[in-house]
Amino acid sequence: MARSVLILAALGATAFASPMKGRPSIPGEPQRHAAQPFLYAGYYQAAGATTKGGGATMKQGDPGLAPADFHSLGEVAIISADLNQIVEIGWTVDPQVNNDVHPRLFVFHWVDGMPTCYNGCGFVQVSTTHRPGDKVTPGAMADYAIELRGTDWWLRYDNDDLGYFPGSLWTTPYTAAGHVQWFGEIASGGAESCTEMGNGARGNNPDAAAMSALYLVAGDGSHVPADAAPGEVTNPSYWSVGQLTPTSFAFGGPGAPSCCTPATCTDSMAMCGAVPDECRTTIKCGDCSADTVCDQDFQCGPPPPPGDKPPADDAGCCSTGASPMRAVPGLLVLALAVSLRRLRRR
Repeated sequence: MARSVLILAALGATAFASPMKGRPSIPGEPQRHAAQPFLYAGYYQAAGATTKGGGATMKQGDPGLAPADFHSLGEVAIISADLNQIVEIGWTVDPQVNNDVHPRLFVFHWVDGMPTCYNGCGFVQVSTTHRPGDKVTPGAMADYAIELRGTDWWLRYDNDDLGYFPGSLWTTPYTAAGHVQWFGEIASGGAESCTEMGNGARGNNPDAAAMSALYLVAGDGSHVPADAAPGEVTNPSYWSVGQLTPTSFAFGGPGAPSCCTPATCTDSMAMCGAVPDECRTTIKCGDCSADTVCDQDFQCGPPPPPGDKPPADDAGCCSTGASPMRAVPGLLVLALAVSLRRLRRR
């Protein structure tokens, strides 16, 4: 989309259990979701006893996250035949994990049916180019893959080996995939969520978030084109899959229309600061480096010359040193961007 930290100001002092992670139901198997609502739209394939992984090329999203919800993500998951062992890779918008609402790379795994933690819990980092927690670029295409090598589960991002989960992490040997899933997931405060999935566009929209070139990894390490089909779709009125082929699909949606979904940092063209939006809340868009400061336009830049007024302390319209008139254009741009984004998707 997890550390037990305070989420955005709109959520007050509430802290939530770690981690927040679910997985779609396997066709024909009993529902295994936790008590926490998890909402899905995705694709599925029974993998067979010799499958050693899988992957896809994803169009990365930047979904708006409702204040009461926890994350919205897209991922690939490799699951054992008994459903208890899982390795996952994807991108997520998750303020608990990342302390902002940028889409970021994540890895995760389950042992004997129990979730572990994001981006750690035995994960061995190898890449010097990419690492879990890095920002991903909304709208860009990137390859995500999981592959068993020896007894270790390796994860790749954008054709780069990120690292691996050692086979020793599993008390029950995990050496083959029984199921492969590609999906969008929302961890919600309730079944009626207005959080966006993917990039907020429904699966039949040509602009929707998508996964293409779906494949399985055969026992000899070769890539076999998938023969996948729709899996769990929690509420097709809010989130859906579309543009379906055996090796590709698009997914996502705007969520329930009865509540407000905050804008994202990308919508607001914000690099930093706490950005107000039409939901009467704020979104945290990150911090500047030590030698720059965040200005009223939510951009990182050089500090003002001595004697000038300091920038807004949180880049908000009512912060110390902020001029209300200077803040108005930025807020108008934000409101226009959000409005255009909503109109474009619906």
